[in-house]
Amino acid sequence: MSVTGAFTWLGGARPGAVDEPHERASYLLTGAAVALFALVTGGIVTAAAARAWPLAAAIAVGAVLAAAALLVGRALATPRVGPMPDRFGVAGRATAAVLIGVLVAEAATTLLFTAGVDRVLDEKAHAAAESAPAVRAARAGYERAVADRAALDRTIAEAKAETDRALVTARCEYNPAPQCPPTRITGVPGDGPEHRTAQEMLAEARARLAAAEERVPGLDARVAEAEKSTAAALSDAHTAGDRGVGARWAAMHDHTTDSMGALLPRLATLLACLLLALLPLLLRWWRGVTSVDRHAAARAVIDEADRDAEAAIAVTRANLRAATAELRAEQELTAARLAAEADTAIDRERQRTRIIAAIGGLEIGITEPPRTPIRPAAGQPELPAAPVPREDTAVPETPNLPARAADERPGGGLELPIIGTVPFTDTAARWIRPLVPGFVADAIDTATHPLRTARQAFEEVEEITFTFRRTRKVTVDDSASSRSYPAADPWYAQRVAAAVVDVPVREAAAAQPNPGRAALTTAEPTPALLDRDQSAVSQRQGPPALPPAH
Repeated sequence: MSVTGAFTWLGGARPGAVDEPHERASYLLTGAAVALFALVTGGIVTAAAARAWPLAAAIAVGAVLAAAALLVGRALATPRVGPMPDRFGVAGRATAAVLIGVLVAEAATTLLFTAGVDRVLDEKAHAAAESAPAVRAARAGYERAVADRAALDRTIAEAKAETDRALVTARCEYNPAPQCPPTRITGVPGDGPEHRTAQEMLAEARARLAAAEERVPGLDARVAEAEKSTAAALSDAHTAGDRGVGARWAAMHDHTTDSMGALLPRLATLLACLLLALLPLLLRWWRGVTSVDRHAAARAVIDEADRDAEAAIAVTRANLRAATAELRAEQELTAARLAAEADTAIDRERQRTRIIAAIGGLEIGITEPPRTPIRPAAGQPELPAAPVPREDTAVPETPNLPARAADERPGGGLELPIIGTVPFTDTAARWIRPLVPGFVADAIDTATHPLRTARQAFEEVEEITFTFRRTRKVTVDDSASSRSYPAADPWYAQRVAAAVVDVPVREAAAAQPNPGRAALTTAEPTPALLDRDQSAVSQRQGPPALPPAH
């Protein structure tokens, strides 16, 4: 990448995406501002850190802060693509740039007032060294050594003075003279006892003086050593003082706050660094919306629409899969329910077969529920009759309908449809009832109870579009025991036997139900009747029509 391409990228655009010359110039200018901010940040921070840290560490810290300044400047120079302005994002990036600018300004101020910062640090280090424990101990040792040397000097002086007095006394005792002190000598010349005493005192004084003078070199060495120890402790305490970046900034702050002349340059440096940090953002606002920004916004809108469409398609497919799975589950549930119902029906049939086998082959059927007769309404509309006159064919009535049922004679046994009444079966049923299951006992009990017969008559009328009219009469005999069962009882249908007979009559109103019991037979239409109906149909003219309403 060339230098121009690098500056264009730092300005917020790809090197090959800018076509307009004026836009390219604005991006280059913004990129140059970003690069300048990064270089100034790295240089100032490295120089400020080198006075407190090793050079390698200072260079590393400066490079890191320069890279951070470069990234923040690039972020400030690059607009956010979107339909709404990124106010919070711009505020966050500007805050980061301001923080870096303040940091650079403080580092630059520390470099600007290096002499004052060092003086303040020395004063603080000296004050801290005087109060250091090691310095206090060394200074106390030095003071003791100096005191001992002073005491030794006094002792030597006293020993010399005593030696001089003893010497004068000894000489005056041996050879008195007018200059000799009269109070300290006897005045008798010669070697007497006083002379010998004076000689002994002189020897003692000279011995004390010699002993004191022998202590002088040791005390002098002790004083010198204590002085060196004190100086070393002061130097160590002064060197051990805090002279890091924080201490230098604190010293700079104290120096600038104590003097108004130092505070004004500090504020000017701060404003300059803040302006340099926010310069990429100001240049971006100055260049406005470019073609690169518009193209990026269009691509963002297109991509968002594509993503929304893909999401909608995915949701629709998911709903379809869910509906399909639900439908399959419902089908499986229906199949399982049908299978269960089939198993129930099979079990019911097996139980019925067992009941039939248990009671000796008697099959108790299940009949249809009773039906009410269906009659045409009084005002029911009908098609008009044909204009051609016709002859209605009458169905001759059968004289033996309805049939009369013979009176039922009471019996004491089980009455079967074909065999008839079997004597003593009720007694046998009572004996075996405790030995069989409950449903078998109920079936036997139903069979042995006296029967009660109810007759229901149904009339079904079938009207054909031509002149033939056929009336069907249905008579159903229901037999039930005296023991009543509700209609919902499953054994109620097994107590009923039905017989259906079809009887042709001329009119439905002529058929009257017989309250007695009857055994009906089926009457079939004769061939002559069918011939008359067909001849009547063939003589008609026009389309078939229903008869007029009565």
